[in-house]
Amino acid sequence: MTTAGGLVFFADDSGSFEAVEAATGRPLWHFNTGQPMHASPMSYSVDGVQYVAIAAGSDVFTFALPH
Repeated sequence: MTTAGGLVFFADDSGSFEAVEAATGRPLWHFNTGQPMHASPMSYSVDGVQYVAIAAGSDVFTFALPH
């Protein structure tokens, strides 16, 4: 999933949810869920704050993006 701010979010086979810079592929962030992913990442906004989420195992992990 890509964002208008130039980020790419994806899951890898080891159970990590990751973000890279779209223009360069430079790693920016990762979070190890420890579970297999069951969906593609998604993004939504609430009260001007953008969030990204992904389903892994029986959980949904959600993270707020900085302004």
